[in-house]
Amino acid sequence: MSRQRVLYLNTVSRSLRAAVVGFALHEPETSDAPQVEVDAVIPYQSVHEAILDGWRVVHFPDQRLDINPEQVGAFGYEFILERMVGEND
Repeated sequence: MSRQRVLYLNTVSRSLRAAVVGFALHEPETSDAPQVEVDAVIPYQSVHEAILDGWRVVHFPDQRLDINPEQVGAFGYEFILERMVGEND
């Protein structure tokens, strides 16, 4: 049976090659605890790097032209990625 891993990557722009400034990883486990530790190392430097490692983008940041870059907020542009894993992975 396959299970879905979900990775949120927050970047400084909408580009797949933009620098990652934040992330959250959600594993397919029964737990409500956050899975990002204080001082955790960001697993990828860009969304492109995550794609090369087998992650698939399932959500891109809003592409509306009326968004002012200063209004994006502290977390930057959010990409949501997934990776399917089997029970033995």
